[in-house]
Amino acid sequence: MLARVIYAVNWYNFAAVFTFVARDLNQNVSGLGIVVGSFYLGAAIFQIPGGLLAAKIGPKKTAVYGTLLASAAAFLTSLSTNLAQITVLRFVVGAGMAFVFAPGVILVAKYFREQAEGFSVGLFNAAFYLGGALGIFGWTVLADVWGWRESVAISGGVGILTGILMLTLVPRDSIREDFAMELLEIRRIISSRWLFLLGLGMFGVTAFSSLITGFMVYYLHNSLGASAVLAGSVGALALLASLFASPLFGALHDRVHNPARLMFLCGLTGIAGLELASIMNVPAAMLSNLIVGFAAGGTVTVGFSAARELAHAEYETLAVSCINSTQLFAGFFFPPIFSATVLSFGYSWAWALSGLYVFPFIGAILLSKFRIFAGKSS
Repeated sequence: MLARVIYAVNWYNFAAVFTFVARDLNQNVSGLGIVVGSFYLGAAIFQIPGGLLAAKIGPKKTAVYGTLLASAAAFLTSLSTNLAQITVLRFVVGAGMAFVFAPGVILVAKYFREQAEGFSVGLFNAAFYLGGALGIFGWTVLADVWGWRESVAISGGVGILTGILMLTLVPRDSIREDFAMELLEIRRIISSRWLFLLGLGMFGVTAFSSLITGFMVYYLHNSLGASAVLAGSVGALALLASLFASPLFGALHDRVHNPARLMFLCGLTGIAGLELASIMNVPAAMLSNLIVGFAAGGTVTVGFSAARELAHAEYETLAVSCINSTQLFAGFFFPPIFSATVLSFGYSWAWALSGLYVFPFIGAILLSKFRIFAGKSS
């Protein structure tokens, strides 16, 4: 859980401090779109390799390696002198984090009590959102007081320390000596129609949540004239709302065997929250953050809990990695599109149009009845 908090700090804090980066390196919203997209691309590409590695060497070792790689790259970002260096390093941060999330889901569910695995995933996600809120608000304040380089160096250093603690304190992986990865089983999971539809729906959720968490602080500070502290405070609301939603929806998942309708309603709620941001004032931005955060936290928790049930024990990490990879590609595609729309039409139109092109992906959730979530078949 501690590792998950620090992981989230390094996930979200760079978008929060970009106001200061832009001032230092003479950048604008297009630079933010490139950096955010690069990070999500790294996180998306390496999800499935991370899942395969966890199946081979165990989730603990995989998570430790990923934490150390991501944290080292986050630390080195503080030494960057231009946007190109930052873009490459944020890609590496995302790649490292791709080796952490799915193994973490499996470890937490493994160590939690039986028949409450959904709730355990909700708590794990809540730790992520707590760290995200800390990263957005706390690191905005740190960057304002000490400078963005110092603040990013601190989060990277703490992440490295966390990786060392995981290595020494988390129980060793229990790997079956006779286990060998079966190509047919891997192909069955990767080509699963159910996982594809689930991932496509979560692709839409990541689209609207990545725009809120990636651009809101910069938007409030540069376009609405909010102070850095106020912008960071409002930006953190989305993660705090997700923090409360995650265990709630995790518990609901343990009682509901057909989560498609629940996920679809959460997705529609998130789109409505995204549209509110187009009103272009601070109160609307606050409400938008709360609604989007709550919807995203609920949908993601239910989705990952459901994906874990689609595979046999040795391949649970791979199943979670598959939908995580699909959804994270949204963070690669949509931020550059959003920043280009801002430059062409302004923020109001950019927020409003975003909800329209996210809706078809949310609707994909209803293309299946997801009957298999009650068991382990495909």
